[in-house]
Amino acid sequence: MSDPCYPPHAALLTVDEALARLLAHARPVTATLNLSISTALGHVLAEAINSPLAVPPWDNSAMDGFAVAHRDLLQQGQVTLPISQRIAAGEAPAPHVGGTAARIFTGAPLPSGADTVVPQEACEYN
Repeated sequence: MSDPCYPPHAALLTVDEALARLLAHARPVTATLNLSISTALGHVLAEAINSPLAVPPWDNSAMDGFAVAHRDLLQQGQVTLPISQRIAAGEAPAPHVGGTAARIFTGAPLPSGADTVVPQEACEYN
């Protein structure tokens, strides 16, 4: 893995700069409608809807990449880790082994012990 940050070397904004950029494009909600699901296409929610259930009931990957323990990426420079397993959606992973990376695909459950997914675009692998 080349750089644990994605995108590499991106300039960071201060909180005030980020907030100013967001507010410059924000528009207040001035009216709301009550619609059925079947007629709601093209509309946005006026308030949050929270599920009483965690769906899915496990942490899963939102991208193709490599599941790792963040602590394994903290050294300076390029990090090279052996690939310990391949995890596709619907498969049950083995626990993560420290000092390795698990090839993981979108929707696959994160192995216990892994807390980070590095996007495949930020990695060199074979």
